[in-house]
Amino acid sequence: MSRSGSKHNLIDLVSTEIGNSALPVKDAPVIVAVSGGADSMVLLWILAVAMELNVIAVHINYGKRAGDSEKDEELVRHFCGKHNIRLEVCRDSGNEKFGDAARAVGNFQEYARNLRREVLISVMKQYQACAIFLAHHDDDQTETIFQKILRGAAPEKWAGMSQADPPWYRPLLQVAKGDLLAFAGEHAIPYRTDATNLESVYTRNILRNKLFPVLDKAFPGWRRNIGRVARAGLLQREMLDHVTDQVAISYTGTGTPHQPDMDRAAWAALPPGLRIPVARHWITRQTGYAGWSKGEVERLGDLEHIPTGGRITLDPDIAIMRDRDRFVVAGDPGKSITRILKLSDLASTSSIHAGIHFAIDHYDSKRKGTDLQLALNSLPEELLLRNWKEGDRIHPLGMEGSQSVADHLTNRKVSAMQKKSTLVLVSFDGKVHAIIFPHCLDSGEMGTIAAESRCRTEGQPVLLIKQSDHHP
Repeated sequence: MSRSGSKHNLIDLVSTEIGNSALPVKDAPVIVAVSGGADSMVLLWILAVAMELNVIAVHINYGKRAGDSEKDEELVRHFCGKHNIRLEVCRDSGNEKFGDAARAVGNFQEYARNLRREVLISVMKQYQACAIFLAHHDDDQTETIFQKILRGAAPEKWAGMSQADPPWYRPLLQVAKGDLLAFAGEHAIPYRTDATNLESVYTRNILRNKLFPVLDKAFPGWRRNIGRVARAGLLQREMLDHVTDQVAISYTGTGTPHQPDMDRAAWAALPPGLRIPVARHWITRQTGYAGWSKGEVERLGDLEHIPTGGRITLDPDIAIMRDRDRFVVAGDPGKSITRILKLSDLASTSSIHAGIHFAIDHYDSKRKGTDLQLALNSLPEELLLRNWKEGDRIHPLGMEGSQSVADHLTNRKVSAMQKKSTLVLVSFDGKVHAIIFPHCLDSGEMGTIAAESRCRTEGQPVLLIKQSDHHP
């Protein structure tokens, strides 16, 4: 059933995974993405029928397979009706947000993935659910890792998908496809087979239908070895974290004291093969920058030779500058911070901007007071992170009306220097949901949440804002 071959009961396995995640499933509903295939139908049956959780099933009909798409939806509707499971169906007729070109064969999977994320997050907010469950299994994990290797991803990226990456949960990730099919047969769980999975059009299908059968014959046990590759990827990430911590130093000047800089001598003393990976890892930790091209990675080798005041620019807002004995992350002169944060993206991958960590998580009243927790259902899908400006107003908790951000900063005794780096998180209609102090005040406070965005319910989904875990 798993990579190790242990034969756990699937219901017990899923129950244990949920217990380990400490999800408040007795108090809040959960979302299950259901395609109508064996994997998702088994997961839906376990959660809704066997465990009797409060489940909202979500099915997306992309309309791409004509009559087959309708039959998939019909199966899901019939099953949910039979078992009194609430069902939300999204019928896709093209989505301008992701572009019609993305629906072409070559990019359809990316289009579908983006739409699926947005729909699931939307339904989660609608029902104030505590989690979104996906039916990815061991075979999916193998394919994911294999693709990363073939595409030249750095070793620390080989770890594959996580079982728990709030609000996404994959309790079947260690279960083989064959075991899911056997379980479906044993419990008479209906499902449909997507005929397009047999067509070698998409990359995954090419691997699944053509390459993997050859490897099964030539290298028995290769799938278990891919599992070891994933563990090696995690180890590589841990090693990079450790080495990067060794070369990071606190900035004590008058600039942005929240960001750890990199000691130039310590970095240059690393073995040559480690310098570029460590520099890239340090930059990613501080900025969340993920747009690495081959040329940008290679240019990091020039850090060793740039003079004091020299810089390497990665994008219009991010540059690496040498300041005598250290390297610092700095914006280009005259550039202010402006970032668009998409909740659907944060749900799968956390992000770091200006030394601030943004992620989707669950409300925890015991979390340290410096962290900001904004109720997810109070926020739009897209938010703008930017420097505050005159005219910005916020409705602080405890006040009857709104207050200008300028007055709020004055009342909080924020210094003139700190005011310059203060950020706001706003919706595109200009509503301020939070004020963020990247520098932190002497009191340790990190910012102010608007009254409408406050969350008080344990376990409810929140946008978590905190200092980067690597803050010195």
